Amino acid sequence: MIPMINQKSITRSIFFSSCIVSLMMVASCKKQESLPPICYENQHDYSFMWWKNSIKTGNQVFAIKTNRYALSFDYPNLAIQDLSILKEVRPEVQVMRETNDESFPIMSPCQLKFGIDLNGSMSWCDSTSGLDDDCQLVITGKYYQRRFITSLPGMKHCDPYNSGLVISSWPDRLSFILKAIPSTGLKNPGLVTQITFPEKYNSLLEQGNIVGLKNPEDGSGFIVHQSAEATSLEVDGTRVTVKLEKADTLRAGEEINGGMIVYPIASDIDSEIKRIAEEQAQPLVVTAEQISPIESPMNVLYDKDQDWYEFVLRNDQTESEMTQAEPVEGNPGPQEDLNNRIERVLFTVSNPSNRGRVARLNFAKGQLTPGGSPVFSIPGISAVLRDQDGFPVGIPIQLSKNWHGGGRTGISHYYKGSWFYGLTMITIPANTDLTLEYTSVNSLWGGVPAASHAQLSLVGWGSNQQWDQSAIGAWGEMITYEPDLDQASAPVLDFRPMLVRLPNGRKWGWTGNIGGADIFNYTKTDGNRGWHSRIRTHYKRYSPNFTEVTYCGTMDDRSMDFEYTTSVGRSDDLTRGIYRIKLKVNEDISFKDFVVFQAAAETYHFASSNTLAWGNEEGLNEEWAATTGGTSRYITPKQVAEGTVPWFSFTDGRFSTTHQDARFLPANRGFVIREWGARINGVDNVPPWFAEYNTTSGRHGGPSSLINIIPPEYCNRFQKGDYIEAEIELFIIPLHAEDYYGPNQNLAEALKTKANSWELVYREAIGNDLEVEIQSGRLLDSYPIKIEAEDNRAALVITGGMGYVPMVITNLSGFRNPQLSRKVNNSWQTVDQSVHGNDFWQADYNAANGSWDISYNLNLDTPGDERERAEFRFELTD
Repeated sequence: MIPMINQKSITRSIFFSSCIVSLMMVASCKKQESLPPICYENQHDYSFMWWKNSIKTGNQVFAIKTNRYALSFDYPNLAIQDLSILKEVRPEVQVMRETNDESFPIMSPCQLKFGIDLNGSMSWCDSTSGLDDDCQLVITGKYYQRRFITSLPGMKHCDPYNSGLVISSWPDRLSFILKAIPSTGLKNPGLVTQITFPEKYNSLLEQGNIVGLKNPEDGSGFIVHQSAEATSLEVDGTRVTVKLEKADTLRAGEEINGGMIVYPIASDIDSEIKRIAEEQAQPLVVTAEQISPIESPMNVLYDKDQDWYEFVLRNDQTESEMTQAEPVEGNPGPQEDLNNRIERVLFTVSNPSNRGRVARLNFAKGQLTPGGSPVFSIPGISAVLRDQDGFPVGIPIQLSKNWHGGGRTGISHYYKGSWFYGLTMITIPANTDLTLEYTSVNSLWGGVPAASHAQLSLVGWGSNQQWDQSAIGAWGEMITYEPDLDQASAPVLDFRPMLVRLPNGRKWGWTGNIGGADIFNYTKTDGNRGWHSRIRTHYKRYSPNFTEVTYCGTMDDRSMDFEYTTSVGRSDDLTRGIYRIKLKVNEDISFKDFVVFQAAAETYHFASSNTLAWGNEEGLNEEWAATTGGTSRYITPKQVAEGTVPWFSFTDGRFSTTHQDARFLPANRGFVIREWGARINGVDNVPPWFAEYNTTSGRHGGPSSLINIIPPEYCNRFQKGDYIEAEIELFIIPLHAEDYYGPNQNLAEALKTKANSWELVYREAIGNDLEVEIQSGRLLDSYPIKIEAEDNRAALVITGGMGYVPMVITNLSGFRNPQLSRKVNNSWQTVDQSVHGNDFWQADYNAANGSWDISYNLNLDTPGDERERAEFRFELTD
């Protein structure tokens, strides 16, 4: 039997003792006015991981690029195509938008060899299964990447699904760790990992058990040390070999790991190897105490191979909270009194050295963590770092997680199961004890369902590539994204209503998936689809008020570049996905069909609607019966979507697959084009066109009618320099008034009289068609509202608004003591939505200009949905 991962024999130092509580009490008395600027140095760091071409075409080379190095890895041949040291550090957004290979300064490729020694006989790994599923994307995000390559023929007598090569990446370091779990006892086994670097790195440096290979001409090079369990490191010329040798029998199911950690160094490698050696010899000291929901000391583990400090998070509850099974699809989630649960961990990182030190922190739960607890409210974890006064500091926490067990295959994969990693980096000043607070919530932030965007591992489910998941609250996958179009050939997949009961009346559970949307569906003249390629992901805002994540890429024929930014906001009425999309045409190109936006997706549509309608700010233009069945085709004539806010309604919703009928209630969908700009064939200001499209039955839903947003009728080509830019809001509406159990009274009242009609889509279209008058600051966007502050102040008047409307205030000099006020009856009143204190706004640090953003959600509901003026002012008082 394969042991659980928390039984693995990995060298860790445990920083935990009975003095933690007293240390934390002392630290808590030392209030910080603000964080030193050095703490934010790592926010210039970034990391991207992507397939260099479309995964749909079988060119299986993946890339990792950070602000320090670039790796190109040929998966089928287990070969490093390129490992470049980057000397020009470019901003994260610029790197994200690079679409050609010139962004990779190719050098002589490194040669990688690894394998297992079976009692003196080497079995080298030189081939793979070739299946995408076996090049598993385990973790991806702003800071940290991990892939696990399994099913290697060279790993003889080992469990193929739990043995293989783990490639992990931080912005400044890269590790190649070979993992072996034998399926039968092995006598005197060993693991060997070897990299041969280019000849120009021919000067050897040694610092204890750490080596460096230096280019004497410019001081660049690679620093290498062995992993925690490895037993030796050898250098021969520019070849570095790390071995793990076990002198007795390795039992079936027992795990060993061996490999190397590589630091690409752009300059002054002589000083850098000394620094790394010092840091390895004296890790930082990290102590922690959980202060909510109950007070309890907390284990912190140091993992040398990942160079992170792992907080073993708990699942304590107060006496008033009932223990509840973790929700799974179709089953109820936590009891209502658990929704407000907040988890707070006060921790101190001590740096006794005379230089700033990077602390890589992992706030972890689940089966990847030794002694870890199950993961509470895993569908919607929101997590932030706060200072000792409870102010969010603006340093993001990368949200990566999994909950898949047996999945489609039933195979027991190593990284399957329930786990959560909250990863971040922070620089600790020299000779400093820095105290911060990790804060996460089950479902509600300031009493309102929190917004989050996380990477969700598919290991244990299948396909095992990138899958992202947005939640509002923690009651299921509200919206999911598969940017490589791997399984269902669409970027926006699951789309679920919020706060809708189950057929048996139960609350706080998953709701039915009615299917999402397609963006930039390009059909070539030969009838084949132009696949999205080279997709890089920029996680700008993770949680808990407003998310902002951009997927950027190019078509597989390089004819067009594109990006789409996805956002959800904290809210208590509807699931709203906000999409800002951009297309740039690189060359003259002809096509058979081109769809700018499609709801739902032709290849992923679990619900169908009997009635369609469209209109604009003036009301209904046309309502008609949907057509389903037959061949996939356009149903209605193509026509211009006139007006300033064209909207599209889908009513009489029903599931098109029987497996959801018994478990969930159906819902209706709608979408609004909030902004539009286009140049097509050199003509500016071309409006959007649309038509009904019928899709046939398939594995992701039965026949269904969709709405396609398209170029003008008879347009079958773009020319170089054309572009399309739009903002589209897609939302889900409960079908009946009794389906919705949420607290939003305006929605509840509207459902009583307008349920299952186009009027609810029209209500959303005009309700959030905001007029924003700026009195202080500069308006960047009207919906969601974005304002650039002036001297840490902003003032505005909003006309309209429905529900909790996101507002982001940028260009702030700090994060402490933000004050938002609203004028009520000619008197200014402080906006305070807090439940646990300082828990209703979000801070994000902008590394590009050294400023902060503060995000709120403004409750703009009015009696009877009347369109009223609301006046706000903001200032940063610290």
